[in-house]
Amino acid sequence: MRLQKQVVAWVQANRPALDVFRARALINLGNFLSGVGQKQEALPPSEEAVRILRQLEGSQPDARRFLAIALNNLSKLLGDLGRRQEALASIEEAVKIYRELAKTNPAFLNDLAASLTNLGISYSELGRRQEALAPAEEAVKLNRELAMTNPAFLNDLAGSLNNLGIRYSELARHPEAIRFH
Repeated sequence: MRLQKQVVAWVQANRPALDVFRARALINLGNFLSGVGQKQEALPPSEEAVRILRQLEGSQPDARRFLAIALNNLSKLLGDLGRRQEALASIEEAVKIYRELAKTNPAFLNDLAASLTNLGISYSELGRRQEALAPAEEAVKLNRELAMTNPAFLNDLAGSLNNLGIRYSELARHPEAIRFH
């Protein structure tokens, strides 16, 4: 009985950290389900992860970082389900969080660039093609800077350049689009 009380006390004392762990597991579950084509089934765990991490934002140091990941994933999932306006809100929030994180830790610049690419895609899918251009250009700029110091980012740069070419094509800016395809 004493051991059981100790375990219960430990769980209560470590509840916020355990909730972050649970949210991470839900993110992984949502990604797995989405990856095997079960998009609708992936939605509840993805939304639950976001809910948990929002509650923990101020109390757990990693909660904000994982919230950005969860929002980015949720945005992609919502877009795949045709819920594009909701997808846009999620990716806009993820970009905002990654901007804040990157200000104090440049390790988040790659995540910011990836989210900016997703933001441009979301704008494009909503027919807001002119608005899609700025995040695509910013993603290229960030990935170019990262690739200059670390060749491991060359694939990300290539992807963001391709995405920028698509955004230019959508705006019928063909000479610019050709440069990036």
